Amino acid sequence: MTKRIILAVAAFFPDSYGGAERQAQILANALARRGVEVTLVAPTRARGLPEVEPTSFGRVVRRKVFAYPNLGGRYFGSFLNWSIWFARRFGGADWRGVPVYVFHARLHAFGPTLAAIRSGSPLMVKLGGGGEASEFDALRSKRFFYGHWVEALLRRRVDAFVANSAQIADELAELGIPASRIARFPNGVELPPLARVEQAVVERSGQRFVYAGRLVPDKRVEIVHLAAESLAAAGEEFELRVLGEGPERIRLAARTPPAGRATIAYPGYTADVYSELLGADFFVSPSLREGQSNALLEAMSAGLLPIVAAASGVTEVIRHGETGLILEDSTPEIFEKAMREALAMSPKVRQRMQLAARRFAEEHIGIDAVAERTMEMLADAGRSRT
Repeated sequence: MTKRIILAVAAFFPDSYGGAERQAQILANALARRGVEVTLVAPTRARGLPEVEPTSFGRVVRRKVFAYPNLGGRYFGSFLNWSIWFARRFGGADWRGVPVYVFHARLHAFGPTLAAIRSGSPLMVKLGGGGEASEFDALRSKRFFYGHWVEALLRRRVDAFVANSAQIADELAELGIPASRIARFPNGVELPPLARVEQAVVERSGQRFVYAGRLVPDKRVEIVHLAAESLAAAGEEFELRVLGEGPERIRLAARTPPAGRATIAYPGYTADVYSELLGADFFVSPSLREGQSNALLEAMSAGLLPIVAAASGVTEVIRHGETGLILEDSTPEIFEKAMREALAMSPKVRQRMQLAARRFAEEHIGIDAVAERTMEMLADAGRSRT
């Protein structure tokens, strides 16, 4: 019998282009290469999308909603609609024993949890953040009772929580989750060919910065933009490209272009992020609310030198001064100083750090290695259910 799995996400392309969506997609493809038939399930507000869309890894199944289930509050009806539909659609005999893997412990996880209970299936939840970005804290902060209820159900029913940083694993342990139910491994990324990365490293100018991710206030993109404006005003020559979609794109792109020899561009979302990354030198991220940033890992796999704020999980993938620069805080002044230092690096130092970042990616975060560990986790969870 063909192996199957259900991946559940809070949103998917084209509704959203964030890290969880990207991670779900590349994991689905990696699992499919191992003979697993993947059904990826997501709510959608987009018009004209089919309910079931065949893909290279299996299929995407979408549920049309008025508002995203995670919003809760006055959108309780959408949360309820999604949850009941998911439990009925995937909780029957046809799905008995099929593992359910949910990206992030938010309100949208309730429906998949009910489906797993109905079908007697293993249930895994991958947490998206620790510290300020703790998803359990977010559930408790919901105005009405059901946030606490969803948290309690997840803590009781989930067979394995996936923690991609030590901070997340430690917080789970503090909540009383036993070590046997905590799977510790990083996010995975598709690795561009090494020869292509090595060629790009040699050809780079040492003057191109890139940010990639959702352009929402939590990501603090304005900090990098302001730092770049200050550098431009001081006469530095460089380019900053801010990739992604979101409300901050419209606001920041409307600012007066920098004078002098610097450019700041907001080209939007790109399906082929590596074409952008391979042409850049430095990856910048001012966000303090991360689990483990997919964009950071992709940048390292493309041989970029990361310049990032000390968010959750950063110190586990970057060795300061060797594979990147970790900044103690996220302010325009701190980023301006770090970006100025990056521009002043000699090609030898810059290239050494870029290739060290790529070596770390090869050894630790390739998606095929992560897919193998995911299958081992699924097998363990399945045995615990029998």
